[in-house]
Amino acid sequence: MANGNNQKRDGLRILFPTLIYEGWFPNFSSIQQQLIAFNRKLREDDRKGRKESSREYSTGFTSYFSRQDLYKLPELQSLSQFLQQSAHNYAQQHHWDTQNYAPTINSLWGNINSQYSFHPEHLHPYSHISGVFYVDTPTGSPPITFKDPRVGRWMMPPTADGARPENTFNAAVAPESGKLLMFPSWLEHGVGQNMDDMERISMSFNFEMRQKQTS
Repeated sequence: MANGNNQKRDGLRILFPTLIYEGWFPNFSSIQQQLIAFNRKLREDDRKGRKESSREYSTGFTSYFSRQDLYKLPELQSLSQFLQQSAHNYAQQHHWDTQNYAPTINSLWGNINSQYSFHPEHLHPYSHISGVFYVDTPTGSPPITFKDPRVGRWMMPPTADGARPENTFNAAVAPESGKLLMFPSWLEHGVGQNMDDMERISMSFNFEMRQKQTS
């Protein structure tokens, strides 16, 4: 007689998931004002960044065009260490080969979204992990949105009942100061227009899985 506990069950099997990592900087209040001041001074000193931002980034500022090496600065060491540990967690939870490869940061830059500025949908080529760390997010700041990457999903989609946020074409995640989001670099994402007169400050980054050096 078959054991009732071994009966096969009908259900769903999850394949090809898009995994987003969420983390929180420990005791963020202790460094928040330092990071706010750092990004504002960065904008003040970065003449090239301001010039390029005026062409490409509406009313906002980003050092993406001028300073992507902020992870090398000693005053950002604690943030860089937090990002590195989070990237290691992210890679391990993906079951990537962390015995022979290690997530290595290759860029970190600052963003200041002034009123009416926004980020159109884009992705980050030549990296494996991308993400954003929220430094200062006023109430009502627009969320980051992620676009369903499966091309076939857009061909003839059935209507969803709205019960599962994972079953949407565009998923939105609200920003919060001290929060980190990591996602695959191939995932399209964007940020809507900041309608508040208060600035939203964030820092974005990329990691690549580099082969470990053998002695």
